[in-house]
Amino acid sequence: MNVEVENLPNCLASLRVELPSDRVKKEWSEVVQKFRRAARLPGFRPGKAPQNVVEAKFRKEIQDELTRKLINEGTREAIQEKGLKVLSVSEVEDVEFAPDQTMRFTATLITAPEFELPEYKGIPVAVPSAELMDEEVDQALERLRERQASFSDVEGRAVELDDFVVLDYETTLDGQPLLEAVPAAPKRLAGGKDFWLKLEEETLVPGFAPEVVGLQVNETREFDLTLLEGFQAEALANRTLHFKVTVKAIKRMDLPELDDAFAGQVVQGLDLDRLRKLIRAQLQAEKTASVENVKRNRIVDYLVKQVECELPQSYVKDETRRIMSEIVQQNQRRGVSEETLRENQKDIVNTAARSARDRLKANFILLRIAGKEGIEATPQDVKARIEALAAQHRTTYEKARSELESQGAIPQLREEILVGKVLDFLTSNANIETSSEEVANG
Repeated sequence: MNVEVENLPNCLASLRVELPSDRVKKEWSEVVQKFRRAARLPGFRPGKAPQNVVEAKFRKEIQDELTRKLINEGTREAIQEKGLKVLSVSEVEDVEFAPDQTMRFTATLITAPEFELPEYKGIPVAVPSAELMDEEVDQALERLRERQASFSDVEGRAVELDDFVVLDYETTLDGQPLLEAVPAAPKRLAGGKDFWLKLEEETLVPGFAPEVVGLQVNETREFDLTLLEGFQAEALANRTLHFKVTVKAIKRMDLPELDDAFAGQVVQGLDLDRLRKLIRAQLQAEKTASVENVKRNRIVDYLVKQVECELPQSYVKDETRRIMSEIVQQNQRRGVSEETLRENQKDIVNTAARSARDRLKANFILLRIAGKEGIEATPQDVKARIEALAAQHRTTYEKARSELESQGAIPQLREEILVGKVLDFLTSNANIETSSEEVANG
């Protein structure tokens, strides 16, 4: 077998393979015998038809199977011979059977990027402290109290800042209802009936709250506000909105007492002390997980910045599409309109493309580290992950595995496990310093 390799840009390689005539003849004979054993031809017992009859009857099918077999085996053997790190075969072309019965073809390969691994042990990482403060527990308890709060009417005075108010309001732009003038405008800004708001400095839009302060119940006020540059809905930046606001009610939040009775309402059977301990444990677990996530992300960011390499463009395009889909879905869940998404399509594509390159580069780096360190995703690891997924979706292990196999998702699952184990290895070998920054806690 003769093999020539030409390296191409963007992690591509052209593999030209020539298989000798004796190999082609041998494989032809084996394929013919396979067809002969399975052939059912009139006048012959099963499997007893002469070879020349079978060849004449099934020549095209035999040729097609021979071609597939020789291409698959020849490509695999050539890759192994040349020691290529191949991700996938992009296409096969120029397939030719010569008169001397040799076979030639050219395979375009997508190869793993070439790069030198940076030093990955002792990576310097600054992370927030995972220590939980008593104030954080107190704040969580206050949020629980607010969820259990009742509201009562405030009478005999006008609206004040930090009041809860019930409003009717209409918003227009150049004399048109806001959503008619700018369909992409946030619906919350467009108006509402019996709409509850906590009146704070930045409520709705800057400048809205001061205009409502001082109104009595059933009093109406009209006013204009010009939105500043950089407003979340770009189509409204520097535009002047007209508001008509009627105060329907002023409400006072009545918080329950922070006592054992309150604790029992939140979690049946708990007193306040045990509720506080439960909240502390949950917050600590969340904060520890958040810090661990920050640690891993910063290790990955460090490695990505240390490596410059080409990436397979087909992989970048596929990953970009996946990330774009994620961005669109996240924005749709937040209530962003289709029109706004279309207006920002260019920014979404650019963001997705940058993220795709970083994500792919990180993956290649982590998998290379796995190979160097002998880190593997074992069958036991895969089984444990599928068992966890089955429990999460309340199904059996067998059904979960069958579904993953039908989707071709087992290799991806195995890779996710492997990447997680590499990150465990890197964090355990990192040079961790605690910074004074705060970490978001769910």
